[in-house]
Amino acid sequence: MPFSLSQTGCSRVKLMTIRMNVLVAVSIAGAVLGLSGCKLKKNEVTNAKASGQIEIFFDSSDFNADKVVSDIWSSKIEPFIHEKTRPFDEVQSALARDAKAAGPQYGYSENPAQNPYSFIVKLDGKVLEANTKSRAAYITLDTNADGKSDAKVQLGPVIRGTALRDVLPFIPFSAFKNQIEYANVGRALNNHVFESKLSKLDRENLIGKQVSLTGAFVTPTTGAEILITPSDLTVTGGQ
Repeated sequence: MPFSLSQTGCSRVKLMTIRMNVLVAVSIAGAVLGLSGCKLKKNEVTNAKASGQIEIFFDSSDFNADKVVSDIWSSKIEPFIHEKTRPFDEVQSALARDAKAAGPQYGYSENPAQNPYSFIVKLDGKVLEANTKSRAAYITLDTNADGKSDAKVQLGPVIRGTALRDVLPFIPFSAFKNQIEYANVGRALNNHVFESKLSKLDRENLIGKQVSLTGAFVTPTTGAEILITPSDLTVTGGQ
C-alpha cells in the first residue's frame, strides 16, 4: 500500500519543521552576537565624518557616554559654543517680541516640528538669589540692573534638562541606537560641566556677586523663567 499522511499528520510535520528552523535561526543569531568585539553601527550615519557628525559605535559593553563627551569637549564642543554664542539680552528680547521667529534666527532644533529651539548665550549679571544647599542648586541673575531676575542658572550637581545636548547639531538623535543612549549623552554633558567647571565654584556668599557665564537654554514655556545650563561660569567681582 502506498505510504500517505493524513491532513492532521501533515500539519504536525510542518509545525515540527517550523519549530526546528526557528531554533536553528535563534542559535545562529546567538552565536554571532556572542562573538567578542561584535558591534552594531547605525546605517544612517555612514557619512558621519563627511558631515562633521560624531561617528559612534554601539556595543552593550563598550559604549561609554562619559568618554564620548570628554573626547570631544575641548576639540569640538567648546569651539562650537564659542562660535555660536549670542548676547543673552539680544536673544531674550527677540523671544519676547516673537518667539516663533526668534527660534530659527538665534537657536537650533533638530526637529522644530516636535522639539523646541535651544539657544547658546553669553551673559553677565548680579546674583539676586543663591540656593546652594539643594543638590539641584541654582542662582538667579539680574542682567540689566533693574533689580529683577532675568534668568535662573543651574549649578548642580543635579542639572535638569538636556539644553547643552540639544543645542549641538553634531550630536543628533539619529546617531544613537535608542533614546537611552541619547539620554545618557545628555546626562554625561551635564556631569562633565559640573565636574570640570561648577564643582570648583566657591558657593559661599554668592548673593550680590557679579557672574559671567556662557550656557544654553531651551525656549521657555509662556511665563516661565529662562533656565540656563552653563558650559562655563566665573565669579568676576561684587561685594
